[in-house]
Amino acid sequence: MFNRLSVRLSLAFLLSAWIGIAAMVLVVQRTLDAGFRQYVISRESEINPEQVSRLEAYYAANRTWAGAESLVSGRGSAGGAGNGAGNGAGGGETGRGATFSILGLDHTILVSTDPALESTTVDAALLASAYPLTVDDVQVGWLYRASPGIQALGAAEVAFLNEANRWLTFAGLGATALALLVGVILAYSLARPLRELTTAARDLSIGQMGRRVNVRGTVEVNALAAEFNIMSQALADAEALRQRMAADVAHELRTPVSVLRGHLEAMLDGVYPLDSAHIAVAHDQTIHLARLVEDLRVLTLAEAKRLPLERTRIDPAALVNQLLEAFEPLMIDGEVRLIRNISPGLPVFYGDGTRIRQVISNLLTNALRHTSTGGEIAVSVQRENDSLCFSVANTGSHLSDSDAARVFQPFWRANAARERDSGGSGLGLAISREIVALHGGSMTVESGENRVTFAFTLPIGAFKSDLRER
Repeated sequence: MFNRLSVRLSLAFLLSAWIGIAAMVLVVQRTLDAGFRQYVISRESEINPEQVSRLEAYYAANRTWAGAESLVSGRGSAGGAGNGAGNGAGGGETGRGATFSILGLDHTILVSTDPALESTTVDAALLASAYPLTVDDVQVGWLYRASPGIQALGAAEVAFLNEANRWLTFAGLGATALALLVGVILAYSLARPLRELTTAARDLSIGQMGRRVNVRGTVEVNALAAEFNIMSQALADAEALRQRMAADVAHELRTPVSVLRGHLEAMLDGVYPLDSAHIAVAHDQTIHLARLVEDLRVLTLAEAKRLPLERTRIDPAALVNQLLEAFEPLMIDGEVRLIRNISPGLPVFYGDGTRIRQVISNLLTNALRHTSTGGEIAVSVQRENDSLCFSVANTGSHLSDSDAARVFQPFWRANAARERDSGGSGLGLAISREIVALHGGSMTVESGENRVTFAFTLPIGAFKSDLRER
């Protein structure tokens, strides 16, 4: 139970709230107690001007401080000597408020609300808070107030503090309950998207590809949900591609295997003579199977980024011219005109010469296959900033937008019957694009009114550091 994220978040929120509430209640209680005691001390310790007047009148009448105990009081009300005596007695008995004393000019305590202090001496430095008592402009003593260390409180004042503390406790408990409720709601709202992600991930594990979750919650949860949706869609696309490739591979293998099997069975049954002509047919089918298997192997390695590349310095002009010389007889036989557009002074680049030849050869073969008699094939090599751009364009064909989007898919053919008859496996363009991607480049296709152009770019100096390491 405690391993659940929602429970841990709720407890963490509650613990944080407890710490904050406890600290707040403690501070408020201490502040209230100290402030209230200071208020009581100040109230009980005031030197009343009327009290001073009575004391000075007493001394003027008696010329002595003897018997002035009844006039020394912490409040000094306006109610006369009797009332002042009552207050003084009350202050002495309960110990409430400050201690009032009358000092002689020699700083000796003559009269005090605390009899134990009488006849003691007060340090001159402490008389800053004492009030001088004068008669006929002559000082006759001091009225000195000494504040107690701890203020004793009455029953009503204690009851007030207890009531305040009780309500503070209730407020703390209420805040705790509210914090717990808010914590549970917050934890549930934070954990709910994660539970949905868990359910969706479980669905993926049992084969429900393309499962999506709603993107909601915090920024981090939204980012996680968005990445999950992207991953789920990628897995669904990969599964669809795998199923399609499996079906395409089975379909592509069925034709040569059926032809090979038919010829072999016919020769074994004596229907066909066991001669070189019929054996050659079977041999051609084995070659086609071997080429198809090899193309599948190369495509699989390239898509997994595991196809090894032997990188060397390559002169692009020399590479393209060698290939065109090899294809030129085929173009002459097909009455196809060749146009070369190779810029002079092209820089060398670093790559696998064999694989780049395979890419250009695939593009030339594809162009020848789709160019009718009297058409033309244009081969161009240009420099564009820090890249080399290779293109092969042919006339006599056209690709729709949907066909252009699928042209690099394995086993896709614009004209399935004609492609199979001409021996194409349907993997050449897919392999070419992956080889270019392994070299750090990209391949595109553009289709016009009566022209299709395949182009790919390769970065100049790509893999130069890797070459030096070799």
